[in-house]
Amino acid sequence: MGNSYKRKTDNPNMGWSDERRAKYSKQCKESHADGTWHKKSKKAVGKAISKGKLDAVKRRNRSEGQRRRHAQAKAIEHYPATTFSENLLDSASLPDMDVVVKPKKAKPAFNLPMGKIIALFDLVEENFGVRPNLNEFVNSAVEEKLAKVVKALHKN
Repeated sequence: MGNSYKRKTDNPNMGWSDERRAKYSKQCKESHADGTWHKKSKKAVGKAISKGKLDAVKRRNRSEGQRRRHAQAKAIEHYPATTFSENLLDSASLPDMDVVVKPKKAKPAFNLPMGKIIALFDLVEENFGVRPNLNEFVNSAVEEKLAKVVKALHKN
């Protein structure tokens, strides 16, 4: 948004120049003759003046804020790199050998007594000939416990 305002007078009190006063007078006379002129009340005139002043202050504050932010962005944009980071990168030594990072074993989400569960699965496999799935076993146990909790909560 550009600054399109052109000041019409050199008077510091914002008084009207003679040309501007004559032009406005002519415009008022024409609107009187047309019947389109309606005088504002003192209250309406005062409100219009106050609104104009407030808008001018808002515009000025916004412009100053934009100027400050722009200057700050320019300063950050052109800030030179620190010598600390340059020196740190220059003096860093590269490893001689290839370092192999071993992936960590995924820990189970629950602390289950795996020895007892495996022994139970072995016993079930010996007697029934089918080995249960660990996920299905744990899920069914959790569902049974949740059902008991829900049932107990509904009684209360």
